[in-house]
Amino acid sequence: MKRVLLPLFLLVSLLGYSRPAFALGECGLSCCIAGAVTSGVTLATKFGLAFQYEFTFMETLRKGEGSISPGAVLDGKGATWPMMPMKPMRFSVPTEMTMQKFSLLATYPATERLQFLAILPYVRNTMTMKMLKRDTMGMDMRMDHEMPVVEGLGDISLMGLYTLYSDAPIRPTERLTVGLGLKTPTGENEERTSSGDLIHAMMQAGTGSWDPLFLVNYMKAFYPLVLQANLFYHLTTAADNGYVSGDQLSLDLIARYQVANYVNIGLELNGLYTMKDEDSKNFYSRPETSLVDNTANTGIKSLSITPTIQFKFPGTGGSAEVKFQKPIYQNVNGTQQVVDWRVLASIVWNF
Repeated sequence: MKRVLLPLFLLVSLLGYSRPAFALGECGLSCCIAGAVTSGVTLATKFGLAFQYEFTFMETLRKGEGSISPGAVLDGKGATWPMMPMKPMRFSVPTEMTMQKFSLLATYPATERLQFLAILPYVRNTMTMKMLKRDTMGMDMRMDHEMPVVEGLGDISLMGLYTLYSDAPIRPTERLTVGLGLKTPTGENEERTSSGDLIHAMMQAGTGSWDPLFLVNYMKAFYPLVLQANLFYHLTTAADNGYVSGDQLSLDLIARYQVANYVNIGLELNGLYTMKDEDSKNFYSRPETSLVDNTANTGIKSLSITPTIQFKFPGTGGSAEVKFQKPIYQNVNGTQQVVDWRVLASIVWNF
């Protein structure tokens, strides 16, 4: 019953006070799938291909709704330690993280109403940290630390899209589409450093779980103005190691306007709600030594604005699009590093 009511509850929460949180780069699959549905690759008559690139920059630390510096977090942690501990103590806080995703998308219209979408991602994550160490004599030392780069194949996703209603087969003024899909555990989720230490869950290329995906997209056109609402729900399950990333709900309100024959501009309002992660087997959890290895510091509500510009290639089925996403409000559980900004670019070709 909880799973049935959860999407409705989260949607009401989003509309009620629009705030943000962290999981899988504070976007996860929602950016990629929402971008695919609204970019035009799903309008292909034979098949469509798209290449998407996402660059996410994360530097700001938030505690609840406010920001906090890495030094202040370390000061607070150090104040709880014994002056003369029996063994050396350490605690690390992230100072900067970049997340890049290169995605190849393919669509195939099986019928006039049914279409299949496949997403093949490749990810590259980097992170720098600041560490506080206290030796057995009570002496403190702060040092910078850089995590090894994590890159590789991410989790492949497959989705079926079905048009429930369209008032015209070509250039409709109203359309309702629903989608049902599955995220597969193809990405590595137990990457380790050269010394054998497990890399943070948030840096892993995959989650190790099979997750159902749900989508509803509504389009209303007042040409040259087109409005869309995109609701996406990612229902997470447990990986083999017991870790469960938080369920994710996103709501995108999109407006696009054709300013010239081959140029569209747009503005999006992106709401995101992510629940807390769970680590029942304490596979990644190291709350005494790392800020990011603590599931109490997961789960976020977020609201962002995203201006866009799209260029169509005359006489072809091709187009290119660039988006810049900036959070305007964020509220996190515990203390988390959050998204400062994100750039999304795509090239689409329909056949």
